[in-house]
Amino acid sequence: MVAPAPAAPPAPPRVADPDVVRRATEHLRAFMDQRGIPGLSIAVSHEGVVWAAAYGVSDLETGAPVTTESVFPLGSTSKVLTSLALGLLVEEGRLDLDAPIQTYVPYFPDKGHVITPRQLAGHLAGIRDYDMAAGEYDNTRAYRSIEDAVGIFKDDPLLAPPGTRYQYSAYGFVLLSAAIEGASGREFLAFVQDRILDPLALARTGPNRRASPPAGLVTSYLAGFAGAMKAPDTDVSNKWAAGGFVSTPTEMVRLGQAILAGKVVSAETFALLTTPQRLADGSEAPAGYAMGWRSGRYTLPASGREVRVVHHAGLANGAMSFFVIAPEDDLVVSMQSNLLFKPVTELIDEALAVGAMFLER
Repeated sequence: MVAPAPAAPPAPPRVADPDVVRRATEHLRAFMDQRGIPGLSIAVSHEGVVWAAAYGVSDLETGAPVTTESVFPLGSTSKVLTSLALGLLVEEGRLDLDAPIQTYVPYFPDKGHVITPRQLAGHLAGIRDYDMAAGEYDNTRAYRSIEDAVGIFKDDPLLAPPGTRYQYSAYGFVLLSAAIEGASGREFLAFVQDRILDPLALARTGPNRRASPPAGLVTSYLAGFAGAMKAPDTDVSNKWAAGGFVSTPTEMVRLGQAILAGKVVSAETFALLTTPQRLADGSEAPAGYAMGWRSGRYTLPASGREVRVVHHAGLANGAMSFFVIAPEDDLVVSMQSNLLFKPVTELIDEALAVGAMFLER
């Protein structure tokens, strides 16, 4: 009897190009020095190869280092999770993007115009944003529910007739999360947890609860004249869907990989969520805004080749994030810092530059 041939040894794991890693590290350290960033973390996935790195400190007082497991506030990058929750309900036929919002949120008053989930997801519904003078961005009140948070703005007039004007609005996404609750019959945070986070084992991604901060959460800082200053404590229960989540770059990249593999929503649904919306006059929404995603093209610096990208950035109280997917190039990049500075385009440019290094290696 002929003995079976021995099994072939498993292929060694693929690793990122050491030269690309070296150049990316030098690039990011220079950026941190220039901007005085205490801590920064990044993860990149390209064609199945994942590279993750962390630099600097999580807390300036203790000197605790940032690691690839450190958790950062996502700010407005949280909107991609809300978008995916919306997409799940749409493809299951449980939510109609063009139905009046009162179909799912009967406690939201009629404004004399039809407001739809599609418009809310694209900042086209005329809902106002934070009242900075009233302290709504630096909120310290704990809101018991999404309905409670909707009460902040539900009686205010629209800024413009729905569909006629792009007006970035965190509160539009709060109302959208109320629609997700109405369509699903579940609390918004529970729906995201059960349908997106748990299936992908994203254990470090979730709501930033003030009463019980997530394990590994970095200390957040604001850029000041004398350097980084500790950010004041806030409560994000007024805006879970718009800017209330935390994560790590590694987990965000895993989310991006799952999206590309069709494991969150179908390819058709993801295309729907990332196709730029149009206003009533036929013009495209600014920055290619779709439904919780911006869509555009990025020119690679070395080759001049244009790459299609879908993305979102986030400013939190003392932190910044950027998440980008290049679908046709199988590239996902997530970068997060524990310093809030402006303009956010600088963080975006640095993350895209690192992504370009992987594409043009």
